[in-house]
Amino acid sequence: MINYKYYNYFNKFFLLIVLLFNNVFININNSSKFNTTNIPELYYNNNQTIHLLIPPKKCHLTLFFFSDYKKNNNSVKIKRIKFIDKNYFITFYESDNDYRDYYAILQKQGLIKSKYKLGKHNLFFSQINNNSLAQNYNNNYDLNKYQKVFRYLNGYKVFYKNTLYKLYMEMKKLFSDDFDYMPETYNYPEQKNLIYNKFQNYTFNSNDLWMIKPSNLFAGIGITIFRSLQNVTLKEFVLTKYMTNIHLINGKKYDLRLYILITGLKPLRIYFYKEGLVRIAAEKFSLKENSLDNKFIHLTGININIKNNNFVSPNSTKDENANVWNILMYQNYLKKLNIKWVDIREKIKDLIIKSIISAYKKINEKNERENVSDQSFFNLLGFDIIITNEFEPKLLEINEDPFMRYRFALEKPDKVNIFIDTLNLIGIVPFSRRNEEPLNFKFLNRNIPDDNINNALCELQRPMGDYELIFPTKENIYKYKKYFVYNTEENKKFWEIINDK
Repeated sequence: MINYKYYNYFNKFFLLIVLLFNNVFININNSSKFNTTNIPELYYNNNQTIHLLIPPKKCHLTLFFFSDYKKNNNSVKIKRIKFIDKNYFITFYESDNDYRDYYAILQKQGLIKSKYKLGKHNLFFSQINNNSLAQNYNNNYDLNKYQKVFRYLNGYKVFYKNTLYKLYMEMKKLFSDDFDYMPETYNYPEQKNLIYNKFQNYTFNSNDLWMIKPSNLFAGIGITIFRSLQNVTLKEFVLTKYMTNIHLINGKKYDLRLYILITGLKPLRIYFYKEGLVRIAAEKFSLKENSLDNKFIHLTGININIKNNNFVSPNSTKDENANVWNILMYQNYLKKLNIKWVDIREKIKDLIIKSIISAYKKINEKNERENVSDQSFFNLLGFDIIITNEFEPKLLEINEDPFMRYRFALEKPDKVNIFIDTLNLIGIVPFSRRNEEPLNFKFLNRNIPDDNINNALCELQRPMGDYELIFPTKENIYKYKKYFVYNTEENKKFWEIINDK
């Protein structure tokens, strides 16, 4: 009698061997270009059901994602579609653990997760930061404009602390009155002589405090109070003035983590997310000398303070004793102080736009050198903002890869919504893996003279969720265009269209 249990196991094992052999054979005989029509995951999926956003004319069909935490706009027109032809299967590849909580969301909404870096996947959560795309994939790999990659090629370097401040200072020299949103900072070793001249006789005191920060680390790693140059062992660091004139919540230091989305560089589009986090230190603020090395007083990162016994996890949006708030809680708190969050928010938007414009040329450089499509890349950034005791926002740093996993129930709805709104806004286009043509419905018009600009215009007509376009807008193009010491023709044409409309 046949044991069907083992018979099924044998069949699956045999199929796997065939598939593996098939892929090895394909790669050997077609090494110049990976055969993307033979992605192993597709053998196990007979069809795929997804939702497509029906766009205005002259725009591509794009995927539409639902959120369990918000009501969907009834005016959004969507179409449910089942793919029988594997040529159009929607796949994503990931190598980024910070987004692993979201893969179930993608799979629930019809996307297929791939284990294979090679392939014409629609969405990559994989930073491409080596010397060339070829080193990350294969010698003839080339992104098409319908593939979406999280993070710009050069973004991770641009937002290092030392590079960020250098770019800020370059702009400050040109526009001294307009760039005043970062504390005084020095870069080592680039400004080695200047640092030695200023700090060789420095006398440590609480009225003139400085902090040492590693140039390219994150999450508060390696940050210490500066005491003397003799104590510094880092080969590369920033030395920054410690801001002590700060507003406190319940006597504790705090900062704001706000989320910014860049959907394109040519032309540049910057979006501001309405929600964010308020991260409050576990212990009360003090400048006494015996407290200056206490990281639970002077650093606000959640991953640091959660280790303190005084840390209070947020159980609800009404728990003002918690060490993590959302922006709505902060807004209500400010209201009790007769302070308008909207006024602070407008100043924050201003420093965000200026910061990204400062880095604009630098971010563009590698994309242009690699000759990849501007439509392929997007970047979600985390801006860390501190508020002075006069309620003026100052920029601490920019995180090119903000921590997106949710640790508390308070975080989950907003972080899931950020993820969903981001995917709806960037516009994931189903495309043929054979000829790389987009899914062709009657809504598609291919006869568009400037594809990048049209893509940007189509983007503005997609549901933005809780995102707000903060640049460019008809109201602020004139204000900010003077800061573009490096500009592109796409920007200029796009601004003209927006002004006309």
